[in-house]
Amino acid sequence: MNETMYETMPAVSGLNRVEGFEPKTLMREIGEERNRQLYLDVAIRKLWFRLKYPLGMIHKKIAQMTEQFAIVEARVYLDKGDPEDGFVSNAFARRYFNNDSEFGAKYLELAETAAVGRALADAGFGSQFADIEGDTDSEQVDAGIPVSLEAVDSLSAQDESDGAAGIKTANGIKYQAAPVVGIAAAAAQKQPAYTSAMDVEAILSMMTLDEAKNLPVAIGMNKGKKLGAIALESPKDLKWYIEGYRGPDNILRAAATLLMNAAMPEQAAS
Repeated sequence: MNETMYETMPAVSGLNRVEGFEPKTLMREIGEERNRQLYLDVAIRKLWFRLKYPLGMIHKKIAQMTEQFAIVEARVYLDKGDPEDGFVSNAFARRYFNNDSEFGAKYLELAETAAVGRALADAGFGSQFADIEGDTDSEQVDAGIPVSLEAVDSLSAQDESDGAAGIKTANGIKYQAAPVVGIAAAAAQKQPAYTSAMDVEAILSMMTLDEAKNLPVAIGMNKGKKLGAIALESPKDLKWYIEGYRGPDNILRAAATLLMNAAMPEQAAS
């Protein structure tokens, strides 16, 4: 079935309606020759949201980030003055690092885009076009609308091909789907030999300076930031992680110690 709620239910087609703006005409065609879908890009959803709620806000927050993956939360507020818990929808998205692709190194940006797209869909900016019986494709923000073979043939004269990706569009905009690396592939990457349960001195004997700089902090006001950035912005926080922190994470203590020693070797030795 290729009909959507947008065609079959007037109440759905009227949801978040903006006079003079028809989002369905801006949907683009993605997928292989015989398995194409119409899809509403996140950029168009954001534009739609701005037109409907010019004082609205989309708040994005890094929930977790490592060298292998990033998890981002997006919250949609109808007014930027709404309280923190006054969002109308929210969503999380995870994307993995992949050094074999131009997109894989941008896994944080990809997670952000996916989270925003899903949150906007939940707020009624895109969910109207969900296929009634369709499944969600894990490589898209959410499900697109399957295009019938008849529609494929009728649109083929207008299409442009992207030879590298085999993806086409009917409106002159080329599209490259963001790659997603599976959990097994991410886990296969080299992991540090130390653990948070080890003594700080043992961790320091194995940890590199780059590992310390890229360690994401999972607590407090610096949650989500990498330790190297914190060292530049607020060096005093490193001392707190070494002396004031009472949690079980000795990796954090060791990384802070390593950065402190690198920045002030003479003070660390005294």
